[in-house]
Amino acid sequence: MIRCVSITLAVLLAMTASGCGGGSSAQSPQSPTPPPSPTPPPPSGGISITSLLPLSAPAGSPDLMLTMAGSNLDLRHAGTHQTNTVAVWSANGNDTMLPATVVSSTQLTAVVPAALLAKPVSARLFVQKWYFADDTPFAQSNSLGFTVTSAGNGAVSISPSTETLGPKGVRQFAFTIAGNNADAIWAIEEGASGGTISPGGLYAASASAGIYHVTATSVVDSSKSATAAVSVVLSGFSLTGSMHTARSNHTATLLNDGSVLVVGGGDASAELFDPESGTFMPTGSMTTARYGATATLLADGKVLIAGGFGPGASELPRLSSAELYDPQSRTFTATGSMSVGRVRHTATLLNDGRVLIAGGEDGSGGGGAATESAELYDPAAGTFALTGSMASERADHTSTLLASGKVLIVGGWNGHAADAADDPPWDPLFAELFDPSLGAFTPTGSMSTTRIRHSAIRLADGKVLVLGGVPSIQNIHEQPPDPQYAELYDPVAGIFSSAGSFALSRAGYSATLLTNGMVLIRW
Repeated sequence: MIRCVSITLAVLLAMTASGCGGGSSAQSPQSPTPPPSPTPPPPSGGISITSLLPLSAPAGSPDLMLTMAGSNLDLRHAGTHQTNTVAVWSANGNDTMLPATVVSSTQLTAVVPAALLAKPVSARLFVQKWYFADDTPFAQSNSLGFTVTSAGNGAVSISPSTETLGPKGVRQFAFTIAGNNADAIWAIEEGASGGTISPGGLYAASASAGIYHVTATSVVDSSKSATAAVSVVLSGFSLTGSMHTARSNHTATLLNDGSVLVVGGGDASAELFDPESGTFMPTGSMTTARYGATATLLADGKVLIAGGFGPGASELPRLSSAELYDPQSRTFTATGSMSVGRVRHTATLLNDGRVLIAGGEDGSGGGGAATESAELYDPAAGTFALTGSMASERADHTSTLLASGKVLIVGGWNGHAADAADDPPWDPLFAELFDPSLGAFTPTGSMSTTRIRHSAIRLADGKVLVLGGVPSIQNIHEQPPDPQYAELYDPVAGIFSSAGSFALSRAGYSATLLTNGMVLIRW
């Protein structure tokens, strides 16, 4: 499953405006037939929309993906800062700004939250383009109508009613009558060119970009049918070549030539992925098998592989050894060793070219204990040296290089309950900053909840977005009753704040900052 979020994150921001851009929330209508909304301001700036898919939805629908077609939808401001594109939902005198994703010059998508679809209403939708900190949009489209209809008895629906997929992407659809699952005859209006669909509603998208329509018709009453719109876009996921070896807990590192180095995850082998041909090919093997190591691209283009579990008959040893991959010779060679064996640690490239290795499990205390120790790898000397220690033991934490050159350490677990009054919380709520010039860690702001195997991404404005990783069972220390699943760390103020209602508590997914400022989440 995939979600795209950004500083426009649907889960991160929901920009709401009233009148000239003020911040009032959308209000539910008080009757099934509200008066029509005021006419939105006239279009400007040369953007236009010609169609909406879908044009309506029954009251009580879940979040709805809306597809808009038009012209010049990828318009950007001539300035150097980012252009923000929003779809505006105008109903009952209130305007609600919905983060929009520009697919192409002729298409964009936006998610209409369930709260706006709760009751029948007539709305108008239009597109606005905003630049940096301007008080008014620099471009605005015409508006088109959208209706939230009364659910009524025997209402027919298909879920999802809209979807965006990559070429050959797969989606399961469901057909309901009066809220109950119903047997249906499934079809694609465009025929074979629009993809395929199984008798159970499993849709496989076309290999070609376009808008296609999935229809479901009741088996017992052919007068009851519903249609879903599917946008197939070239920016989606599609299958590529397979690796030569099955792997788990391996690393994947983007090299300077655009290829990707895949290392470990069960044995000593490594592979290179070529994005142009979509194929993997074996490259040199590591000096030892590794599982759960870190891989860091160095300033000279080589890759530092450090720690991880090594091979063993029963309990796997935690490795202190490290090695370097040279993309020119496509070989691995041993380099200096860490002071202790580590797994579940972090490795962060500093601005001066050194690498900070922090925390992890070091095998002390009978195994499975986290460590507060840290060390620095010097590529010029090929050696590791101990540096200051963190204030708390941490494993499965995150380390993020800030614009200042300092490193933000967030979350993780310390392996044991507190056994003394001066022990830090188990697990740590507070974050820490590493200053390379001092070789020391200092505490900074505290999160609303503990986090393990979460994600932390530095955004374009320098803040750090921290997502998920909230344990299902909190630690023995008292926790806030309403943890924030997404938080923003402000390095200037040194505090965390809520980043919106992002209800993703799981760990082990990926979060990647894209060039357009959005964050792609994949699990």
